[in-house]
This record gives sequence, structure tokens and C-alpha cells, in this order.
Amino acid sequence: MARILYVEDNFDNYKLVEFILTKQGFNVMNAVDGLDAIEKAESYRPDLILMDINLPNLKGFEAATLLKSNQITKDIPIAFLTAAYSSEYREIAKKIGCVGYFTKPIDPLSFGEDIKKIIENKESKSIDDPLTIELSRSLEDKAKKIVQIGKELSKVERRFNAIVESIMDPIILLDPNNIAIYLNNSANNYHFIRNLYKKYVDLSFFFKNDEDTLSKFQKVGYVKNYLFKEGNFTFIGNFVMLDKDILITLKDITEIQNLIEKQKELDKISTIGRIASGVVHELNNPLSAMKAYLDIYPQKIAKSDDKEQVINDFVTKLRASFDSIMHLISNLAFFARRSGEKDINININSLIKEILSFSQYDIRRDGVNVELQLAEDLQLIRGCKSEIEHAILNLLLNASDALQGRENPKIIIRTGSSDDFVMVEVEDNGAGIPLEVQKSMFEPFFTTKNNEKSTGLGLSIVKHIVNKHNGKVEYFTSKDGTKFVLYFPKLKETENYGKDKRL
Repeated sequence: MARILYVEDNFDNYKLVEFILTKQGFNVMNAVDGLDAIEKAESYRPDLILMDINLPNLKGFEAATLLKSNQITKDIPIAFLTAAYSSEYREIAKKIGCVGYFTKPIDPLSFGEDIKKIIENKESKSIDDPLTIELSRSLEDKAKKIVQIGKELSKVERRFNAIVESIMDPIILLDPNNIAIYLNNSANNYHFIRNLYKKYVDLSFFFKNDEDTLSKFQKVGYVKNYLFKEGNFTFIGNFVMLDKDILITLKDITEIQNLIEKQKELDKISTIGRIASGVVHELNNPLSAMKAYLDIYPQKIAKSDDKEQVINDFVTKLRASFDSIMHLISNLAFFARRSGEKDINININSLIKEILSFSQYDIRRDGVNVELQLAEDLQLIRGCKSEIEHAILNLLLNASDALQGRENPKIIIRTGSSDDFVMVEVEDNGAGIPLEVQKSMFEPFFTTKNNEKSTGLGLSIVKHIVNKHNGKVEYFTSKDGTKFVLYFPKLKETENYGKDKRL
């Protein structure tokens, strides 16, 4: 049975010719490019080589020249089977010793007979020209180097793909048309991300209509550490423009976020416990007044000629004391409630006064003087009231602790604004924060206080709450005192319309 080596990189084309020639009784083997043809021709020793012209690595003419100049393969007949119908190509084929030139599409009936005749004639020509042989070998060497480089690149690519697929964080690649063209294994673990594959992705899906951040990304080509939420999941996202593609990496911090929320509740419970004695003291004043009114009421009513006036005065005083109690309890209850309430519009000045209403006894203990320097007509911010309240109260309690044993202890609470932010400053005239403490003071559970007095979560929670509201925290400290500054983004004019204006 005659053996034919068919050099064709298109598998469908190869299978068609294989089917036709097999029916004619030939044994057909495939080579996918010029270099593959040379290797297989030397080992397989076919009775005929059918060669396409447009091949990867080495073109058909180059491979044929090498085969005809090789002592092992020079006597094997070569015929071209190509879609390129050209008299110039036919002439080149003759000059390099090829014995046939067939164009696609082939005639299934006559093609097999033509191949038989070529093999039966055993016609073959070799190339003896030294220059042609040398050039052919040079081409072969270069082609082999290209193939070797390709193999090395393939290894690197496989290794890179293995690394990417092993990464536990979701990775998404968008093409210049924002079509999701790649998701790694971790991305496919999330149903809502998996649904993005091969679809157009509107970036507002990630930025949740945050036009400022989206505009920044489109301008500078990257956004890092962006908090992104979808359903019950919370991610930190990094967005990078790679030429015209967009690489998105998401780190699932849902469990971390849940832990932080639990830590905030723990710290809030600790804070409530700390100021409980102060709240009881604040309640004593209106309760004592109410008791005094009740004690003298019988005498007043008995001696008075205008009993109706006495009753009205008595009710007014009792109501004032009762309102004072309810205001204190209401403010404390709102602070104590679990976080998670909806964002509202907040007046920082009103919030600070509310905080002091239930915490001033603890803050002012040991003679600490609290001075308010609140800017007038301060623009509103938007956020979670109890969380912002929590952050400011933690700073006030820290400042109060820092002043124990100091002469003329003083805390200044100052508000103001810049172009984009509303600022809250809490300044004390304590001894300052040592350098070794500054390095760790924002870390969870770090504290310089005894365990009964602190959870070590205060400043870490302050930073988390401010960051969550797209703000920032700064501090300035020296031997003359410390000042913490919280920045909260101003409420945009477009956000004022139709939204809750409480506080």
C-alpha cells in the first residue's frame, strides 16, 4: 500500500483528501507545517508528499526545497495541492523539482488516478545547486528557532494561565468593546459574574452609578481598592486599562466585612457600658427635680388661692423634666441600635450636640472642659447616622482618656468645610501620641489601656467607618496635644432633592 504524507494545517481539508485517497487504497499521514513535514518525511519515508503552499513556520516552497536538497528525502516525489492558482507558482514548483501541481477544489474522481500515475512513474528530481541548498538550510535553522521560541512561549503561556487560574480572586478581562472575553475559575464561582461572560458589561454595574469614580477611571486608566457590593457579597475591586482592554480583579471581603460589623457592635456595647454611669448621672437631675416637685406639690396646692395656676406650673415643670429624660434616652437608644439603618442626610453640628447630650458626663469627668467651635451654615453630609456618631464618640472618649492627670484639661470640637468635604476636628491638650504607638494605633485590638477599659477597636473602627463613607482620617500630634480630623464628602446638590433631610 502506497504511503502519502499530506502537509496541510487545515484539518477539514486534510480529512477530505484523506477520505478520497484512502478509498483509492493509499495510506495517508498528516503533517501540520513545513518543519513537521521534514521530520516525518525522514522517518516515514512516504512514496509521495502532497504539500500546501501557505503553511506556518516554513512555507511549502521552502519545505520542498529543503526536502529536495536533503540526501535522505531528495528522491521522494513532491506535488503541490493548493488554493493558489498562479503560473508563477507553477514555474517555481517545477524549478525546485516538484512533479505535480493541483489546485483546490479537487475533482474526487480524477484526483486519485492522478496521484496513482505520479507514484507509478516514480519521477523525482533533486536540487544540486549549492547556493539553493545553503539558503534552504539557513531557512530551516531560522524556522526551527522560531518554532523553539514558540514552544517556549507556549510553556510560559501555559504556566501563566495555570497561575491565573489558581488565583482565588475573581479576574475579568473586557475587550475594547467592553465584552467580557475571559473569566478565571474563581470568577466562575459567582453566578452574577459568570453571567457576564461573552456579554457587554456596563462599568456602572461595578461602580453603581458612581459617576465621579467612573470618570476618574476613564481619565487615568485605573482605580484601586474600590468597594463594590452585589447582593450579599462585598468586594474590593481593582480596575486597570491594559492598552484598550480592561482588567478587573475583585477580592471577596464579605467575611471580613461581616467580622468588622461584629467588631463595631462589640465596641459599641463596650462604649455604652462605659458611659452608662454618666447616663445615670444625667438622669438623676431631671428625676430629682420631678421628686422635689412631687414633694412640695401638696403644700403648694393647699396654700394657694389659685389652684389652677399651681397645677399648670406643676405640669409644665414635670413635662420639662420628662422631656429631658426622653431626649437623653432617645439619643442613647438611637446610638445603641444595631448598625445597618439606611443612609440619611446629616447635619454634623446637630449630631455633635446629640452625642454630648448622653456622653458629656463621662467626657467632662476630672474637670475636662469641652469647647465647641461649630461652623455656621455647615453643608449636610449623607451617611449612616449611628456609625458616624460612633466614630466621633470614640475620638471624644479617647481624648478624654488622654487628659487624665493633665493640668487644665481641654477638648475642642471644631467643624468646618473645604471644597469637597465637611470636617470634624477633635483636639486635646494632652501629652501627644508616642511614635511607637502611632505605628499601630489603627490596627484592630491594639490598645495602651487596660483590658477592662478598652476593646482596642476604637481607632480601627473610626478609620473603617470614615473610609466606608468615602472620607479620610488625619491626625497631628506633639507634646502639646493631639488633633484628629475626620473628612466626610459634602452632600451634592443633586442628592438633596427628594431625600430624607433628618438631622
